[in-house]
Amino acid sequence: MKEEDIISFDSRIDPSFKVFVIYKESQSYPLVKTSLVSLDNSIGALLPGHNIILIDGERVNEEGLSDDHILAIEAHEIAHAILGHEGERSQTHETEADELAIEILDSTGKKEASDLLRERSKSLEEN
Repeated sequence: MKEEDIISFDSRIDPSFKVFVIYKESQSYPLVKTSLVSLDNSIGALLPGHNIILIDGERVNEEGLSDDHILAIEAHEIAHAILGHEGERSQTHETEADELAIEILDSTGKKEASDLLRERSKSLEEN
């Protein structure tokens, strides 16, 4: 499915953000993987102070994530930026980012991606 060690593209939610899907063939992968694992084993994260979203391409493949999943990750990370979330992660920040991301996705007609975030939010509330 992938032909490169890093795939980059402008976010479909907000083109001022750049998305990097990083695979194990990249020299950067071990650092990105370690960073994401330290963030509650996240699949994606916003690079603090930059409009850059990093996504673990290996996890995308292993978990069989769809394009709608990637779109949901983009919206969630952009929501963190809009909300000014920096520093420590908290359940409150994650909930706020999910809620705003759902609004963003709904307003742009990305129903499948917003439904994925609704399911995620519901499962987080149950735990």
